Amino acid sequence: MDLAALHLELAPLLPSIGGTIGAALLLFLVVTTLTACSIPGVLIPMSLTGGLLLGPWLAVLAVATGAMTGSLFLFALTRRFGTERLRRRFGHRLQPLEARLTRFGPYAVVTLRVAGAPGPLITASAAITSMGRTTFALATLAGLLPGVVLAATGPGLLLG
Repeated sequence: MDLAALHLELAPLLPSIGGTIGAALLLFLVVTTLTACSIPGVLIPMSLTGGLLLGPWLAVLAVATGAMTGSLFLFALTRRFGTERLRRRFGHRLQPLEARLTRFGPYAVVTLRVAGAPGPLITASAAITSMGRTTFALATLAGLLPGVVLAATGPGLLLG
């Protein structure tokens, strides 16, 4: 199925889920949940689908804020309940990663997100350092935005 056919299949569903705003909220909730549950490979398909259904900028808003919210939830859970468990399990193997993340801070998070490193690994690694939640959230958003923008705007460019 090509993008135009997929768009024609999805567009009639909008009224049944509360229109464009309802679909954006649903997309936000799905991305938040999947990200918080460490499900890999979520952002690109959700961005593509959102771009087709909602238009690129509303899709970017829904997916990026959903991914950031899910990452923040996972960050808080890891910091609260997982730090000691991770240190016991991986011990000295965490030290180089922790040292780099502490040294480079948000730049490391942005770079790793842009490079496509596994999100849960980035989140858990940042959570065991002294990085603040706000710094982590902004770095996560900055690292995710390029991929989300490209994926959400791509279908519109292809469809014309």
